[in-house]
Amino acid sequence: MRIVVWLDSSVSVFRATDVQVAQLAACLPRHQLQRTTSKAEFVAELPDADAVVVWSFPAEWYALAPRLRHVLTPAAGRERIGPDPRGRAQTHFGRFHGSMMAESLLAMMLFNNRRLGRALEHQRAHRWEPHEYEGTRRLSQQTALIAGYGAIGHRMAELLTAVGMTVHGLKRNVRQGSAGVARLYAREELHSALAVADHVVCILPSETGTDSLLDRAAFAGMKPGAFVYNLGRGNAIDHDALADALRCGAVGGAFLDVWPVEPLPADSPLWDVPNLYLTPHASAIYQEYLDLYFNEVARLVESWAP
Repeated sequence: MRIVVWLDSSVSVFRATDVQVAQLAACLPRHQLQRTTSKAEFVAELPDADAVVVWSFPAEWYALAPRLRHVLTPAAGRERIGPDPRGRAQTHFGRFHGSMMAESLLAMMLFNNRRLGRALEHQRAHRWEPHEYEGTRRLSQQTALIAGYGAIGHRMAELLTAVGMTVHGLKRNVRQGSAGVARLYAREELHSALAVADHVVCILPSETGTDSLLDRAAFAGMKPGAFVYNLGRGNAIDHDALADALRCGAVGGAFLDVWPVEPLPADSPLWDVPNLYLTPHASAIYQEYLDLYFNEVARLVESWAP
């Protein structure tokens, strides 16, 4: 099998190096790997490609790749890989992100729970405020709700359970109707779970049924002072409603890693909302990113029939 690799990005840990591709090739001695470093070079290799490893693959490229049977991407989100009009090529999305994103989530939770944002404010103001921590409870005494309980959510739950937290997972309901199968999140189920959660975690895709899932009604129904995290897709939260809930103290704090428009515009009022912490879609940015992914690729390719 001829596998063409083109992984380029402005983020250095998302760019495949010669060393990494060589290590992957050593794990797949029965296959031929070709690393490309530009769009033009990659497209030129498509006629002879049986599989590709790529960040983005528009639907019109399938016509250039008559032998293509597998499209592999590190991304968990599906928006950058077009469907094969011929229905021949399988798409394989990355499933390795969970351990990295779980560590990021735990760091965010500890930051919020130990009121470290307030500690930084007090340090800048030269204020000594031990009373700030009097209401703090250990994470092991708290409950997390994970909305989007797929592979990533399961890895997060494993880590949170290991530190003693109670974890509730919410998955999409599958309903069969005249228009086919619809995958929807039941808002009534969500709102019931929100009432008991100290930490509300969104790991939701951008497909139908997730738009503004956390809206004004959801924030109003949360446990007072609960914390909110979004590491899935930016459409899942009504940001105006969240900002209002943070300003009035109904929500204790929030970490948002994803946004409806990325990068977040410099003039967005969200930059200045109190107790709202922003990260630039970075919950899986670790030096080990592609090493972990190529380990997954090697196992996947070896599992295919020769």
